[in-house]
Amino acid sequence: MAKEIKEKKQKPTNLKTPKSESKVMEILKKEYKFENWLLAILSPVLILYGVYILLGKFGTVNLAAILGTSGIGVIDFFFNTTLKRVLTGLFLVIIGVLVLVYLLIPYIKPSVAEMKKVTWPTGKVLATNSARVFTFLIFLMLMFYLFSAILDPLFKLVYGS
Repeated sequence: MAKEIKEKKQKPTNLKTPKSESKVMEILKKEYKFENWLLAILSPVLILYGVYILLGKFGTVNLAAILGTSGIGVIDFFFNTTLKRVLTGLFLVIIGVLVLVYLLIPYIKPSVAEMKKVTWPTGKVLATNSARVFTFLIFLMLMFYLFSAILDPLFKLVYGS
């Protein structure tokens, strides 16, 4: 009996212990709130810059004429033709949108899980409820029309206009 208990207490030697993740993965998976806020502020700015570059205008300034002829090699490389300017603008807009999506995923995931639990109304229930809403709206419209028709002459009489 005692021998059986000892055998049960001994851990099997053939099981592998789970490896700890690398430090890089730990850093990448950790949530940094400051960086998320910074990304949330900078991504709309990035999208706006991309749109301005796509349009080729910033207010009254013609960016299309300025950007390709700056004399700075790197800037001229990305903007010296219309195609390069459009591709650069699109790239900036796409990166900005992807960053916003990345930031919104933690808020959207629980919503999707909850939406899967929702029991949606059947067509008949939807039609019935819609008819009730529209009937109530028509009733309210008629009430306001009647109040207006009754009270307008009264107000004209009181204010003398």
